[in-house]
Amino acid sequence: MTFFMHRLAEVLGAPEPQEAPQPALRPALPLARNEGTDRQVALRSLAEQLVCEANAVIEDPDSHLSLDDELGGEDLAFTITCRDHRARVSTHYTGGRTVGRILSADLPQGEPQELVGPESLPDLLVRLVVAAGLHNDRQVHIS
Repeated sequence: MTFFMHRLAEVLGAPEPQEAPQPALRPALPLARNEGTDRQVALRSLAEQLVCEANAVIEDPDSHLSLDDELGGEDLAFTITCRDHRARVSTHYTGGRTVGRILSADLPQGEPQELVGPESLPDLLVRLVVAAGLHNDRQVHIS
């Protein structure tokens, strides 16, 4: 099991509801087109891995996370969903610049924010799982 899988298994198996971690965010600022695209691809790649790892730990198949890509328009985006809780991670293209953004009802609202980087994704996924109220009834053993 990976560190993330162990962490999620502990959260899901805790006898009391856990506090949802806050993923590291920063103000959404314009970046060069190539830098913004690289960031989005890195986020999307790790998101796929973490969603697969989370689903291996989540006991109830009906509560598995989903990862959906959005194509077209001026955004490159994906949405991670856990029950009725969602987080949309996007990069908006305008001119020669990009602006990253994260949108989720489970995150503080206000000025546009983006994830600091891929290292913020584990906290985001754990936050979605906690907000959705997921709980495993038995301890998960994955070798």
